[in-house]
Amino acid sequence: MTKPFTNLPTRRGILGGLAGGSLAACSDAKRTPFTAKSETRTGRFSHGVASGDPFTDSVMLWTRITPKENGELTVTWEVSETDEFTSLVSNGETKTGVVKDYTVKIEAKGLEPGKWYFYRFRVNDTVSPVGRTRTLPDGPTDEARFAVVSCANWQHGYFNVYDHIAREAKQDPFDALIHLGDYYYEYAADASPRLADRVHDPKTEIIALEDYRRRHAQYRSDPNLQDATAQMPLIAVWDDHESSNDSWKGGAENHNDGEGSWDARKEAALRAYYEWMPLREPKFGRSRSDIYRAFEWGDLASLVCVETRLTARAEQIIVEDYLDEITAPGGADKFKREKLYDPSREMFGHDQQNFIVETLKESKQVGKPWRFLLNQVIMGRLLTPDFTPYIDEAALVKIEKDWAGVRAFLTLSKYSLPVYPDSWDGYPVARQNFYDALTEAGVNDMVVLTGDAHEFWVNDLKSENEENKYGVELVTSSVSSQTLLAYLGDATADHNLLLTQSNADARYYNALVSGYIDLRLSRKKIKTRMVGVSTVLSRDYEAFEAAAFTLRKSGETVKVGSPKGLNLKQRALFYGLG
Repeated sequence: MTKPFTNLPTRRGILGGLAGGSLAACSDAKRTPFTAKSETRTGRFSHGVASGDPFTDSVMLWTRITPKENGELTVTWEVSETDEFTSLVSNGETKTGVVKDYTVKIEAKGLEPGKWYFYRFRVNDTVSPVGRTRTLPDGPTDEARFAVVSCANWQHGYFNVYDHIAREAKQDPFDALIHLGDYYYEYAADASPRLADRVHDPKTEIIALEDYRRRHAQYRSDPNLQDATAQMPLIAVWDDHESSNDSWKGGAENHNDGEGSWDARKEAALRAYYEWMPLREPKFGRSRSDIYRAFEWGDLASLVCVETRLTARAEQIIVEDYLDEITAPGGADKFKREKLYDPSREMFGHDQQNFIVETLKESKQVGKPWRFLLNQVIMGRLLTPDFTPYIDEAALVKIEKDWAGVRAFLTLSKYSLPVYPDSWDGYPVARQNFYDALTEAGVNDMVVLTGDAHEFWVNDLKSENEENKYGVELVTSSVSSQTLLAYLGDATADHNLLLTQSNADARYYNALVSGYIDLRLSRKKIKTRMVGVSTVLSRDYEAFEAAAFTLRKSGETVKVGSPKGLNLKQRALFYGLG
């Protein structure tokens, strides 16, 4: 994601010197020290094991064989109810080789609903690590627990978040790991390196199939990612970096002249993704880019995965390119009317939107209490306040070296434009059309889970005229990708408060820490913990609860309440008193 604030150094005191209070909200939480794993696995199964896309009677199992020779290999797989494998409930053989990059992906069938299973692979006498997975429940289901993650940049830090999720899962299992995209990054090694021992391979930007395969292999070599995916099934969607930054249906911000065909690059990225991830291939007749699908968690919840990059998305608007037009008399309104609110600017596309709406409608009609949308980019409305009083000339000169458009951005910030034009705010008509379709279907109670931003958010989801509410959005921070703290330092907390205060739909915002969301579902409520890690620059870290909330039904929609971990100013803004 390209974010305008990524390189915006502001001076302290944006809201009257309240930064200390915001930072204290994190430091006061109970912190538990851990050390993430550093030793990588060697041998035939050096990339570990994973499972994903569970159904009530089957699940996808994945591994990769580190080749010692050329040619086809025979791989045995086994599924058992115990980790001793004395009795098998499903097993078989499959082949792999250079055509599949020696990856192995099979569907283990004939399983029972809502049960945990152990699985492993074998090549000759060499046995893989043991993984643990589960099937979807069927019928009455009272509870579930999910870990929600996004944005893991190898060069930005260690995967301490995955380490903590794996540790938690061994004590109190998560039913699934929900990954909302940016599972890896396509950038070259010279793009924002931070750690000497975390350098991208290959060192160039990845473009061709072999490049994408090597980058997958590097990320899968991390023992903490392996630990997390061995503990539970993965439900994943991609965002932009699995192909290229700020991708859309016809290209990407990071796909340039001289890099060949966009379609060829996209197909290479998708082929490698399906090889290296425990996902089901699209059904016959659907494109590989059509990753949208749904999972029914018994009678408790529906989880709908969406695709917002490659299927239908119109090209992003670079707001700074319209500086002269917007600043002319009446120009801002004209820009919004003719450019931003252009009705041709799609996000989901017709077929996908129909699938989503019909799935949520059926879920509501059969009486399931919860409906989740697994979504890539922020859906809630977040518009810019006027930032010009809060940045001085010295800061502008400094940041202009890295971001040529910073002066244009600051000039335009007074016009209430999208904070993140790459998000749903850059496609407001498409968002309202989706909301209108939900209204017609009688669905106003979504819980939208979002990644991409490297920040924690809690947002109300409201129509353009603010008359209708469609639920609540929970945005997870990053696994390791840099948060604003890396750029703004202590001023980050002030920035958080300013954006929350300036946007009525924003209930909570925290760009201070990397972390993940821990969701516990019951039939009456959803307990939401935003779990932070103190650092990703060292494998020695502390984990803590950055904030916590409870979601409950309120009439026909969902209401967020019971905030924990917020300081006085944050609580005032949460309740709309700021």
